Amino acid sequence: MDIITGWVTNIILLILVATVLELLLPNSSMQRYVKMVIGLMLMAVILSPLLTIFTEDFDAMLRSVTLNDSRTEIQMENSIETKKSEIQASNSAYIEEQMAVQLKSQVEKELREQFNLEISGLSLALGEVEGEKNIDQIVVKVKEANGENVVSDIEAVSISISDSEEIEIDTDAKKVAYFLADEWKLYPNQVGVEVEGGK
Repeated sequence: MDIITGWVTNIILLILVATVLELLLPNSSMQRYVKMVIGLMLMAVILSPLLTIFTEDFDAMLRSVTLNDSRTEIQMENSIETKKSEIQASNSAYIEEQMAVQLKSQVEKELREQFNLEISGLSLALGEVEGEKNIDQIVVKVKEANGENVVSDIEAVSISISDSEEIEIDTDAKKVAYFLADEWKLYPNQVGVEVEGGK
């Protein structure tokens, strides 16, 4: 409010000075030049608030606008990145699910015929090399099909890793792992088989 009152008082004072000068000057060619100069001064005083906006506050306004723009831009980039990662995660989950379904259907019939087993669960660990998804590890859970053979009758083989530790490996599970690795064109160490209902 002080700025407006100062601006109006400046205009009034200039008009008063102009009228006093006009009354003091005699009628001559000099009076036209004085009127022109006073008119220009009056226009300058009237336009002074606009000039102060463009001189003093303009840089600050530009800085605040660019800061707001950069903040908005950063927020937009962050939002885009989170959406992108969400889409990639859902896409990756979909790809894993589809690969699991395809792998399961590929060996389902032969697994039932040769081993009397069916796949009850399949989990994939995928890796990415040069933009392509590759299978790092597959863990297959199998169970007895049709209840004909009992899984607990499978012989266990003991392998000694160190003097104190022994690991029991199911020989049929190992055969199944080799069979699945061969069918899926993978290395046997990429396929893990867990037999449900076994020892």
